[in-house]
Amino acid sequence: MFAIRAAEAEDVDSAVAALGEAFAGDPLISYLFEEGPVGVRASAEVFFSILLRARIALGMPAYVLEQEGGVAGVVMGYDISRPAWPPALTEEWGRLETDVPEFTARIAEYDRISVPCQPADAHYYLGVIGVHSTLQGRGAGRALLEAFCALSLADPKSHGVFLETASLASLRFYQRNGFEIRGEGTLGSAPLWCVYMPT
Repeated sequence: MFAIRAAEAEDVDSAVAALGEAFAGDPLISYLFEEGPVGVRASAEVFFSILLRARIALGMPAYVLEQEGGVAGVVMGYDISRPAWPPALTEEWGRLETDVPEFTARIAEYDRISVPCQPADAHYYLGVIGVHSTLQGRGAGRALLEAFCALSLADPKSHGVFLETASLASLRFYQRNGFEIRGEGTLGSAPLWCVYMPT
């Protein structure tokens, strides 16, 4: 049994560390940040920190999984709304775009594949989900996924959950949990699958 709760501001550092470990070697993260001057993982952790603080500030879905008093997993995204970010976080995102060569172009390429695959109906968007490697294969990822999908199920205006993955193992995980492929493409040498589960 895993303890899952809403993420809070004081969770950010430990949550980002867990995500940095979870996404070490991930094809999409490598594609986005391979030109980062401070290295892939450090750049990715800035990215995760901005995303998580934005979700917390906006009251969007963001949960942490606790294990032995520490954060060992995170899931975050958007409900059916896509509110504007606080100006300070928008500025931080702008600095990330400036600091990481090719990042803006690679995000645009990511969107070129993803956006046409997104459902027209209102839906939740799962932006990031990850658990520490010591918990992978033990049901932690599924617990986080179910917590996020339950929000969509409980929302009468939502028709499902959409996400993207560049990991074949993750794709199979999502398929086992009811997601179907809506489209796919390639980012450099990395695949990208867009998947959706009606709720």
